[in-house]
Amino acid sequence: MKNITLLVMAAGMGSRYGGLKQLDEVGPSGETIIDYSVYDAIAAGFTKVVFIIRRDFKAGIQIKDHQ
Repeated sequence: MKNITLLVMAAGMGSRYGGLKQLDEVGPSGETIIDYSVYDAIAAGFTKVVFIIRRDFKAGIQIKDHQ
């Protein structure tokens, strides 16, 4: 099986949205937009997901097990 990496550009400030939409809980169990991005990437066959984020966003990002 090939290793396929998805790069997700998620460094926007969300000024029009009014906050960091990448980290907003939108799912029924508190899933974030980033959670859904990883889930969809795995379902599409990607073996690795890399998020390009701002350095100051790093503290708000948590790695969750999606297996």
